[in-house]
Amino acid sequence: MRKYTESELIDGVRIGDERIILYLMKNYANSIKKMVNDLNIARYIQPEDVIQDGMVELIMNIRENKFRGNSSLSTYYYSICRFICLKQYNKFKNIYPLGEVEIADDFRNFETDDKLTCVLEILKTMKKECIEIIDLRFGLSVEENKIKREVESRGFEEIAKILKIEYANARQRFGRCIQALLAEYQKRKAVSLN
Repeated sequence: MRKYTESELIDGVRIGDERIILYLMKNYANSIKKMVNDLNIARYIQPEDVIQDGMVELIMNIRENKFRGNSSLSTYYYSICRFICLKQYNKFKNIYPLGEVEIADDFRNFETDDKLTCVLEILKTMKKECIEIIDLRFGLSVEENKIKREVESRGFEEIAKILKIEYANARQRFGRCIQALLAEYQKRKAVSLN
């Protein structure tokens, strides 16, 4: 792989040179994947999205003369990607402990305890696309406050085919929806304890 000088990198990013953009993205792909895994945020954001979003921000910052050259362009790009990851981490760190597994287990056990009742009430108020993907993920059909098992839990590949969307989109949609469900659950749980 060809090495570029700092000025070649900056000029290439400024004009949108595909070779230079791909060079930067490839150089940091592994470290960004590691960062996403280390922060345990892969269920909310894909490393590829961080890499692309970081590049978009880098291009905009260079074109708007926000890059001052206090560090190398590569380090600056990495720090932008790191900021994106930390923003996602901070967004979800407070609701992560409840976890998808705990709610999934409640569904699978078909217990009609307060937790499950609360989850069903929340589900009914969610967007149609969220209800659909949560039902598909857990292999459920929720009708009139009754849970009916359709099939075993579905993987994201199967869900993506059913919904006619990309695999990564299915994961992201489920991540957003389950986190919205968990956040509302925690909020209601906190209110009931007061």
